[in-house]
Amino acid sequence: MHRITRTIALLAASGALVATALVGTAGGPVGAASAFAPKLQFPMTITSPAGSIVLKKAPDRVISLSPTATEDLFAIGAGHQVIAVDDDSNYPAHGLPKTRFDAFTPNVEAMIALRPDLVVVSYNPDNLEAQLTAAGIPVLEQDAASTTGDTYQQLTWLGDATGHYARSLTVARGIEGTIAKDEAEVPSKHAPVSIYFELDPTYYYSLTSSTYAGTLLKDLGVTNIADAASTTLDGGYPELSAEYVISADPDVIFLADTICCKQTLTTVKKRPGFALLTAVKDKLVFGLNDDIASRWGPRVSILMNELTADVLTALKTLRK
Repeated sequence: MHRITRTIALLAASGALVATALVGTAGGPVGAASAFAPKLQFPMTITSPAGSIVLKKAPDRVISLSPTATEDLFAIGAGHQVIAVDDDSNYPAHGLPKTRFDAFTPNVEAMIALRPDLVVVSYNPDNLEAQLTAAGIPVLEQDAASTTGDTYQQLTWLGDATGHYARSLTVARGIEGTIAKDEAEVPSKHAPVSIYFELDPTYYYSLTSSTYAGTLLKDLGVTNIADAASTTLDGGYPELSAEYVISADPDVIFLADTICCKQTLTTVKKRPGFALLTAVKDKLVFGLNDDIASRWGPRVSILMNELTADVLTALKTLRK
């Protein structure tokens, strides 16, 4: 399965973030309404979809089976504790461990042999969590985020769990500030702008305003052409068609398949019928980094910066 297809399948299957409650030795559960996890002390109990786990101290040996969790862990200063990651983890560019696992079909015996004291997952294939739990290995499940609030929570929960809460809070607040600043740059009331967000050029997979990246765009006041084509079965990631995109004639096209599939304004223009699209004629076809566009970790601030700049460019162009 191609990496972009794997990502779409994972996001669609995960749906909204399953809320995780943290319980400190002296406190009660923290509900999903909290923007950030509170600072907890070891020993701590973490209750997640995988069940309750107890961490007596900061883990020295962490396995991350989620590219986003990997980015989170390194961003908050826990990178030196990570001993293995999944095959799709590729950021940061330096410092990642060489030991790898396929997050969709992980070798459980090999994972147990590494003696991890914490495993972070965003997907539970073949009852992986139960197998690790039975072996006495704590598992923290952090599913695909649906809002930036989920990002802040996941970062600070990982900060608690790894002993890097202060740094995790700084990272989360930095993202929050960047997004607020970007949103403020776009007029609250502006001319209508329709967008098509492409995840795959073969089957025209897209995302709706209910998804993570979709909410960022929705907050910028644009109209997503995928919304009208989505059903309850696609998890917010509908498969469109060339005919549908052409008939919708979006003002802006975002390409989140520039790495996997080498898509650019030039390749889009060569597609039958696409040269007549408003976005193509006005050169409002913007390439995004596939990984940044499909993850919900610390680099969401980069994604928001790019989306905001592109929407502002579109508003200026469409006014002419």
